[in-house]
Amino acid sequence: MVANAPSTAGTMQFVYPTLLNLTQQNSDGFHQELLRGLTHKLNNLLAIIQGFSSLILMNEELDASVLENMKHIKDASVNISSLSERIRGAGGCSKINLQPLNLNEYLTVVSSAINDPFTKAGVPFDLSVASNLPPAQVDPSRFKDMLLEILKNAAEAAQKGNGRVLMQVTGPGMVSPEQDGRIDILISNTGSQITPEKLPEIFRPFHGTKNGPHLGLGLTIAAMLGYQMGARIGVNSQENTTTFWISLPVA
Repeated sequence: MVANAPSTAGTMQFVYPTLLNLTQQNSDGFHQELLRGLTHKLNNLLAIIQGFSSLILMNEELDASVLENMKHIKDASVNISSLSERIRGAGGCSKINLQPLNLNEYLTVVSSAINDPFTKAGVPFDLSVASNLPPAQVDPSRFKDMLLEILKNAAEAAQKGNGRVLMQVTGPGMVSPEQDGRIDILISNTGSQITPEKLPEIFRPFHGTKNGPHLGLGLTIAAMLGYQMGARIGVNSQENTTTFWISLPVA
């Protein structure tokens, strides 16, 4: 589905993650409880594998080939643990603790984490934050997770096209209508454009536009976390620029 949302540059059409059927999700429902329990059990088993593999690796008399194989086993179990946590987020199973958050102060505190994807990718990044923003109603930890998923995506896309990234944070009335009571964040990267046929698919799990080791879960996680916190997320891509829109409720 495509819906209209006003922006500082006129009117943009944003594509929303409606294919995820987020209106039918319930973070306290049966499937979420099942997935949360399964990933917890899986992590317990992986902890045993990691523990025993660490003990075996402490044996200095191990054959070189056995040592290498044990390292592969341990690394694989660590990677599976990380994947398990990401699957939990993509399945809408994250615990959410909503509270008023002063974004002017918060974005300063997490500035190192926000800049990190661009430092690693060698991509120019600019941040513009309106002063005296009203507090947003979000979970601080999950909001950071959601934001970083989108920023990492923007950094990688800009890197491939020798582009740059701009993140704008505006108060009510600048992007969304003032009566909606929303704080809006626009994250735009130049140097890439998503084709119209792929645009509706990018929030779906394992349907990312990138190849290689990417699992295609980052934007699904962002969409799920946004839904759980009452945020709106959309994407627009045209004229060699891709823009993600995050709209947060005012506390």
